[in-house]
Amino acid sequence: MINTLNQPTTTISIERNEICKTIAEEYTSLTFKQLLEEATSGEALLRLMGRFFQYSSAFAPCQTCLAGYIAIRKDLFNTSNELGVFADRSVEIGAGMFFGAIDEFGDREAPEPHTHRALALATLKGMAQFYDYDMLALSKLIHEHKPTNDAIHKVHRSGGINMVVDEAHLFRAIGFHLGTEVLGEDENRVLKEFFCTKRPEITRYLQETNVEIDGKVIPADYWFSRHIVAEAEHFDAGIQSANQALQYYTGLEDKQQVKSWILDGVRDIAVQMSEFMAEVWKN
Repeated sequence: MINTLNQPTTTISIERNEICKTIAEEYTSLTFKQLLEEATSGEALLRLMGRFFQYSSAFAPCQTCLAGYIAIRKDLFNTSNELGVFADRSVEIGAGMFFGAIDEFGDREAPEPHTHRALALATLKGMAQFYDYDMLALSKLIHEHKPTNDAIHKVHRSGGINMVVDEAHLFRAIGFHLGTEVLGEDENRVLKEFFCTKRPEITRYLQETNVEIDGKVIPADYWFSRHIVAEAEHFDAGIQSANQALQYYTGLEDKQQVKSWILDGVRDIAVQMSEFMAEVWKN
């Protein structure tokens, strides 16, 4: 039976400023800026960026799973404007979370539908070519870095991958997703400013260079030029879905508790990002 009584007259919503405030309590993108500025050698910069790209790749599967976890909860998200089966809003809510995954698995604005993973690898490959750095040696610095691998596993657990996801975990995962999009915007601004002002030579090289990834030609700088816009679009879609989830929630918990779970998820990614940045230099 769908609970239609747990719908208070006051509207409970979540705003961007609440998300930013929660993140700021645990992490600041200035940490990333400092790490970039301390990477004075080509190897140090490649090591940092390679591990950052590897860590960033953990989030796309979480978005996809989250959309599915929401879409199957037809008991949890319903409108009072319809009766019975017609009240279901689960897939509509999941769609906003899936919106970000669409670009991750085939960017809508790219000349060809390259995945964001391929774009990141193209940028990293272009950087390695600029510094004439051995690709296998760079891969070893990334693949064998235990703190990065541990951080990826934490992301997957927060996203609910290969787990049974209860209500609390589901709403924390929504907050986790919102937090990643805000952090993504901030990180990309830091990266753009750093490379344009501190590394203009490699910036020009990437802008003028195409690389091949498994036979596909990809502009080496496209990851940078696309991500600031993409993350903002993904956040807008995600927060709309989060507020729809709060609006249409018909579970047994108080909606203020549900909102608290969402903010807990925001805090989770901020803490995890802080931990990752503290470990990313370790060999």
